[in-house]
Amino acid sequence: MPSLYHQMVRIWARGGGVLLVAGAAGLLTWSLLSVLVPAPVTQPRPGPVLESVTPAQLAAMNVRLDPALQPVQVPDWVTGFGVRLPTGIKLAGDAETAVRRSSGGVRSVTERVLAYATVSNRNGRPRGPTIARRMVWALVGSRAAAGSVGGLVQVLWLVDARSGHQLVELTVLAPAPSGAGSGGGGP
Repeated sequence: MPSLYHQMVRIWARGGGVLLVAGAAGLLTWSLLSVLVPAPVTQPRPGPVLESVTPAQLAAMNVRLDPALQPVQVPDWVTGFGVRLPTGIKLAGDAETAVRRSSGGVRSVTERVLAYATVSNRNGRPRGPTIARRMVWALVGSRAAAGSVGGLVQVLWLVDARSGHQLVELTVLAPAPSGAGSGGGGP
């Protein structure tokens, strides 16, 4: 019959072996996950913030949009169970709902982007709230307009990302024709 000392050594050896196997399995799992799972996005994507409104059109409206990291979109089947990610900002669907509620005649929303907005007023007459580097949802879409061609006008809405209130509705100006302002006309 083995002594009490030998029984205790066996128990500790088995426990140490289990811990060693668990550590090796954890290390293997960590290395596989670090290879297979993409790194988290820590920088906004390069390029213009909006795809359907050019930087020149934004400048003509006295709007500056700086890129921001986009929040994770949870699939509809997950939100159907009532699961939402904890966040301090409203999601894109909430911003679109706010626009449709507070603006009449909204036909479609074609683009929804989280950005930092600054709206300056060059002519000195304020048309709405002052916006200086504020996190907003920039939504681009169309709404009905009586005097426009086809009855629709392209609109940029800025919705506060924290409260979900619509801040500004701006009509997107048509882009300048290419070659305009080049001074190429001659005798």
